[in-house]
Amino acid sequence: MKKYIVFSLITVLVIALMSSCSDFDDLKQNVNVPNSVPSSLLLNNVLYSLHDAPFGTNERRSQHFLINYDYYGNNRYDFGAGDNYYTTLKNVVKMEEEAIKLGLPEKNVYSTMGKFLKAYYFSKMSLQMGDIPMKEALKGVDNLTPKYDTQKEIFQQCFTWLEEANTELATFQTSTVGGTLNGDFYFNNDLSKWQKVVNTFRLRLLIHLSKKSDDVDLKIKNQFGNIVTNPTKYPIMTSVADDLKFVYVYPTNNYPNNPGNFGFDALRNNTSDTYVGLLTKLKDPRVFLTCEPAKALVTGATTATSFDAFKGANAGEDLGIMYNKTNSGQYSLLNRYRYYRTYTAEPSLEISYQEMCFNIAEAINRGWITTGSLGNAEDYYKAGIKASMAFYQIPETGSITAHFFKQSASISDTDPYDEYVIPVDFTTYYNQTEVKYAGNTTDGLKQILEQKYLALFRHGGLESYFTYRRTGIPTFGTGPGTGNNQQIAKRFQYFSSEKTANATNYNQAVTQFGGNDDINGVMWILK
Repeated sequence: MKKYIVFSLITVLVIALMSSCSDFDDLKQNVNVPNSVPSSLLLNNVLYSLHDAPFGTNERRSQHFLINYDYYGNNRYDFGAGDNYYTTLKNVVKMEEEAIKLGLPEKNVYSTMGKFLKAYYFSKMSLQMGDIPMKEALKGVDNLTPKYDTQKEIFQQCFTWLEEANTELATFQTSTVGGTLNGDFYFNNDLSKWQKVVNTFRLRLLIHLSKKSDDVDLKIKNQFGNIVTNPTKYPIMTSVADDLKFVYVYPTNNYPNNPGNFGFDALRNNTSDTYVGLLTKLKDPRVFLTCEPAKALVTGATTATSFDAFKGANAGEDLGIMYNKTNSGQYSLLNRYRYYRTYTAEPSLEISYQEMCFNIAEAINRGWITTGSLGNAEDYYKAGIKASMAFYQIPETGSITAHFFKQSASISDTDPYDEYVIPVDFTTYYNQTEVKYAGNTTDGLKQILEQKYLALFRHGGLESYFTYRRTGIPTFGTGPGTGNNQQIAKRFQYFSSEKTANATNYNQAVTQFGGNDDINGVMWILK
């Protein structure tokens, strides 16, 4: 009888505990912590990650400027791992899921933005490293060892996403069935602007595949032509007003160069001859606004506004030598009036009208298409130059006001800058033999790529490096200071975690580079 009573009591307790499980689950929820995130907030986050800030290794890899102080870095091309955007991409997937939870249909403004963002981040990683996990990635514990997709498969999928995004964005501009976009700080939720970005970005990716222009599956030339010649279906940027740009706001988002780090960085970085040498060769007025004259070169007949007063360092120079030369005034610095005087300096152009103009000019030069809505290759080439000049507020005719740090000034001076008024005239500039478009020839292509390089100064992350890697233009400096046996590396390595956490697929992926994660290995798009 006693045994029966004990058993009954235990049974009652078990039943009571089982029946109260749902109550316990409810009790363990922390009502003060959100268990879901609005799609708009997630969009805001992933759009912020899209921003490529200046003043970092990307600019040194593009040889726009260099560092001369080894405590803070170097100019070497001993690349480590590429950028890891998988966490950002997981937030893109979460954004799409939360939109469905809000009651939006499967196709909605957030899923459409998700397609663009996936194309942007996956292609960016692939351009750096080559084959990467894509189709089996982002599945969490359901697949901890995703296989690597080939670079061709990655770009095929990206083009599919971008095609679908273009179609859906056109639909959502006239229908609210897919919801209303919120959280966009670039264009204030203007879908028409994003549709232009999607197609302009697609042109960028197609240009990256110039060595694969005859691939029967990708149909690069057809894709490019369909976009440029059909602006009704595929609207692209028509002016700088369409630029995807990150605007700095003090004090929440400061420009990387600013009064706060003036005393630390202004002398520890200097311009590169790859950039400055091209500007001075072309007698380009942009040099007066982005750079300062080298103090030691301003003597006698060489004034501060003479092109001979500007000189950049070779990226391959030993850092110690470069440091000494910079501090003795032999190299030009970044223009401190433009880049260090305020906390907001200039917007960073992520995807721009001027870059697009040069990409279309290149496509016409290569014979992919004969013309676009704007005209021929020279028209786009000239429009790209004018757009870049306008970014620096250089008029087609008139004058600019340049400010250079005074020879004997200190950072504590209230007015440490000298002011110079310099006449400018676009027609005179353009009619120089080195600038005037040489036609759809090899020389004409070189001009397009050089002007694109100048326009992307401090913009576009690794775009100038990618263009050099693909074309060899402009000529990058090499030497002991660039390391890697004086070679410009062709790729970034995979994340170190892949060697252990995803070893089988990692080992399969590096077979394309001879079994090593080789920074000098040639990825598919470069073959």
